[in-house]
Amino acid sequence: MSKPRQRQNRSLLDDYCSQLGTLMERRYTERALIAAKEQAESAAQLAGHAMRQAQAADRAKSQFLATMTHELRTPLNAIIGFSEILQTAPRPSEIPGYARYIHESGSQLLGMLNGVLDLARIEAGKLELDEQDVALEEVLDAAIRPLRKAAEEKSVAIMSGMVVECLLRLDPAKMTQVFVNLLSNAIKFTPEGGSIEIDSDLTSAGDLSILVRDTGKGIPNEDLERVLQPFGQVEDHLTRQNGGIGLGLPIARALVKMHGGELTLASEVDVGTTVEISLPAIRVRPMAAAQVA
Repeated sequence: MSKPRQRQNRSLLDDYCSQLGTLMERRYTERALIAAKEQAESAAQLAGHAMRQAQAADRAKSQFLATMTHELRTPLNAIIGFSEILQTAPRPSEIPGYARYIHESGSQLLGMLNGVLDLARIEAGKLELDEQDVALEEVLDAAIRPLRKAAEEKSVAIMSGMVVECLLRLDPAKMTQVFVNLLSNAIKFTPEGGSIEIDSDLTSAGDLSILVRDTGKGIPNEDLERVLQPFGQVEDHLTRQNGGIGLGLPIARALVKMHGGELTLASEVDVGTTVEISLPAIRVRPMAAAQVA
């Protein structure tokens, strides 16, 4: 082959290689641009999510401060007011009444502060369970007993339906607190003459289901998730009238979750609310089996 012919072939080959290289470089550049665009979109989504979380945290902080300020003011005013009356040397017969008001207001303050501290410990993972074998009936009795008077004052009946005879492996004090929180809410938002019923049953899988039903005002569907969040409350006249800082349900749900269970809420306005607690079969032992063991 002649040299000119060879040079021509080599030139064609060089041109082909150059064009191929340009195409490949363009393809890689396009891929790089697509990858960069995807990374930028992902970063923007993450930034947007972080911003929404920060905004939600700011709103929660503002709501917490507003709620706590309002709820602390009432008992503090009562303590200061009745203390000032005692300083004026009232009639001896009036002293026990003023002392009772001061004690009740102080207990209300302590309850709110304990609720905040309990939630903080739960969220920080510093709350531990002291697990024991205890009968379900004992836990329910321990929760109902201190609330009987409050229910009777409102003529609200607390009725125990079907109570499964079983031993539960759990922290008795913390599970009692769960039911105290649920029953306190039910009493608070159930009108005079209403009722609260507690039922339980075992599922086919051996899980324990406990239902707390009331004939209260009910909660709109759009607010069900809100009331399960810390400091979440339904804004209406009953909430303002009964007070509270919106920690009862969130703490109850967190404590149930620590036991491996679930707390769910169902409600219908002007009909009532049902709270279901489901505890896994691993924590449930029928009484008969426990006695044989």
